[in-house]
Amino acid sequence: MQQQLAGLLPMILVFVVFYFLLIRPQQKQRKERMEMLASLKRGDKVVSIGGIHGTITEVKEKTIKLKVADNLELKMNREAVGYVLKEAKVKEGKGKDKPEAGADKGAGESVANRSEEAKKE
Repeated sequence: MQQQLAGLLPMILVFVVFYFLLIRPQQKQRKERMEMLASLKRGDKVVSIGGIHGTITEVKEKTIKLKVADNLELKMNREAVGYVLKEAKVKEGKGKDKPEAGADKGAGESVANRSEEAKKE
């Protein structure tokens, strides 16, 4: 009896390893995707599995309408959505008015140095 158990032990161990390394993470990923697809709403910016970027304008049970240009909307299945874009909230005015430190300074100095050298020659 113990020899039979000893023979089955490696098979059981392999199954447990496969479960924790392959099956369980895939089930978790599938659950997260289904939740993402169920939570799609109008105004979400998404990317399709084909790489098309757009904004959702209409959501139905199995389809969505995706606005990709001013006069262009595509009707596609919900499952065609690859992921929802998370917009980074950037404070207006921060970093836009000020040039990077040293970026313009170095360029300005080299131009000034070149013009001075040209005058000397």
